[in-house]
Amino acid sequence: MKNILKNTNKGFTLIELIMTTIILGILAAVAIPRYQKTLDNAEAATERAFVDMVWAGLEEESHNRMLETGLESWPYNPLSVIGRSRNIIVTMYDGVPDEDDEWQFSVDALDDPALFHHRRNDEIYYFAYDSTTFELSEVAVLHNVE
Repeated sequence: MKNILKNTNKGFTLIELIMTTIILGILAAVAIPRYQKTLDNAEAATERAFVDMVWAGLEEESHNRMLETGLESWPYNPLSVIGRSRNIIVTMYDGVPDEDDEWQFSVDALDDPALFHHRRNDEIYYFAYDSTTFELSEVAVLHNVE
């Protein structure tokens, strides 16, 4: 009789399975938002690095123009100083980007010139740009599409 009971006691009870499912659900409810926040922070850092690269390119272009013409100036379109880049789409025509990880420059979207970035979560951020005063914003601002 003891041998029969030992062989039938394999596996998990329904209560154990339910408790495991509940614990996994709680962990997922906490982990998924944290993971999304980490992804958002990483994308913002990448965006910031790209803007720093644009800034360096603008400064180099300004220096070259100063040597050639004697006048210091930034180009009309800040993306014109970007050479090759990996995993980034740089669109040179005027407008707001519509693809993930795309960058575009626009004068009309905000009534002021701005550099736009389309993030992977479908949000569009912009950096104010003014070639006449040598300003490129360091802080991304969420663009509200109306």
